[in-house]
Amino acid sequence: MTDIKLSKRMNAIVDMVDEETVADIGCDHAFVSIALVQRDIASHVVAMDVRSGPVKIAIANVHEHKMDSCIDVRISDGFESLGEHEAECAIIAGMGGSLMVGILERGKAHLKNKISLVLQPQSDIYLVREYLHNVGYEIVRENMLVDEDKYYTIMRAVPALATVSPYTKEELEYGRILLAEKNPVLMEYLSYKYDKNEHIMMELKKKNTEKALDRINELILEQQTIRSCLGQL
Repeated sequence: MTDIKLSKRMNAIVDMVDEETVADIGCDHAFVSIALVQRDIASHVVAMDVRSGPVKIAIANVHEHKMDSCIDVRISDGFESLGEHEAECAIIAGMGGSLMVGILERGKAHLKNKISLVLQPQSDIYLVREYLHNVGYEIVRENMLVDEDKYYTIMRAVPALATVSPYTKEELEYGRILLAEKNPVLMEYLSYKYDKNEHIMMELKKKNTEKALDRINELILEQQTIRSCLGQL
């Protein structure tokens, strides 16, 4: 059986996993789960999705790759169908930050059991970083990449062995490790976002409404944060 082909984003997610037993939450068609086994990273994966359609396709894909014995596909709302200590690492990717925080909160028993996390939030990433800090987790690796003209941030978090210093506003928004490592994709993204915000503010000024003024003031603060970050890169 040929190796399954992954997108750049999915490959980056796979590269963040170090554990042999993995829960792939929101697995979609189980491509990441299959790749983890094919590449001898994981020996057993529980691939879970809340939707019956993707689960059926995932089961078919796992069977086609002859991995029925090492990939268990289940319908599950978040961690719901995962047994205690059944996985050393959980992957949650491709959803908004607020939804991801909800899944983590409902699965807090697994966090208390010190499960490692590989996360790829699509939006509100600061909410995820803030939540991890509040529940005693430390982000130990971060990566940012562009895949099909979209920017993605992927992080690996584990239970903190010592007290982690509070995040600055810049670190919450854009990543302590990405900033410290002077990630070139982050620099590219911030420059793009800064220019885009400048254009938006120019258009808003033409409207001269109270709502437009409120948005301009929000963007001015955002621009200050971006300038501060660019100064660190």
